[in-house]
Amino acid sequence: MKDVSLYESFLTELRKKIPQGAKLTNTLVDMLYIEREAVYRRLRGEVPFTFVEVMTVAKELGISLDNLTETDTCKSRPFQLKLVEYANPLDADFRMMQDFVEIFACAENEPDWETGFSTNTLPKSFCYYYPGITRFYLFKWLYQYSNVDSVKPFREMVISDRLAKIQQDFLHGMRCVRSSFYILDHLVFHYLVTDMLFFASINLITPGELKELQEELMLLLEKLERFTAKGRHEDTGNEMYIYLSNINLDTSYCYVSSQNCHLSMLKAFTLNVISSFDLETFNRLKSWMNSLKRSSTLITVSGEKERVRFFNDQRQLVSDMTNTV
Repeated sequence: MKDVSLYESFLTELRKKIPQGAKLTNTLVDMLYIEREAVYRRLRGEVPFTFVEVMTVAKELGISLDNLTETDTCKSRPFQLKLVEYANPLDADFRMMQDFVEIFACAENEPDWETGFSTNTLPKSFCYYYPGITRFYLFKWLYQYSNVDSVKPFREMVISDRLAKIQQDFLHGMRCVRSSFYILDHLVFHYLVTDMLFFASINLITPGELKELQEELMLLLEKLERFTAKGRHEDTGNEMYIYLSNINLDTSYCYVSSQNCHLSMLKAFTLNVISSFDLETFNRLKSWMNSLKRSSTLITVSGEKERVRFFNDQRQLVSDMTNTV
């Protein structure tokens, strides 16, 4: 691709991200700290954006420069893998986590935010209320990430104050989202309990710790059942719908949307995500997740019989945890 075509593609992507001319100009003025007339000249192509300006804009607006070089953009969509280091996070890792949380922080002042999840693991917006379950997911990630000689037992898994603050900010942001739905794999608790029992069987989780995890799971089920009965967050009143998928889900997907944000995410490596701000990717993911509802059962407000059966089965599953060790 010739340089001029690549530059034109960059300008085209800019206008796709922010179609309104005045809003695009104001955004670039604030982002690049340059005069309005200088922005006009760059958008008209009279003066090129500098390399630093291009990188700044691409980062802030989620424009993939790699994708601009593709000859067949219809078959290649931009994604970014967020490899956050949870074992010994650096400032850069905390910044990545904070950037993600700040996306949801916007929902508090904007009424059009919507999120959708289809998942075979407990969503963070459920398990972050319970420190033991949250620690377990970090522990599982660390076990899969570490070498055999450096595996640590569950009791040594500690959540720092800084990470705990980010998690609580995330919970607050999720409660402020106007409408959200979750499509849960019907075996989501079975998968989690199986994992916990495995680590207990190899003595990385003690019987006492397993009992504490069992108690937290019971509290989570109680809270989740209240959510599904009401269909709304208790403090904000925002909508939340829960579906049970009648087919097994291969991985976890999520989308976040508002007038100015279209974010798609896929789970990777237990806790990491592959994300994209590409509009075509967003539309396909949202369409796919809505179609998944057809093979799922809504247990929020309606579906009382299925809801009661599901939670009774999960309580029995969790209750039997400590009987098998």
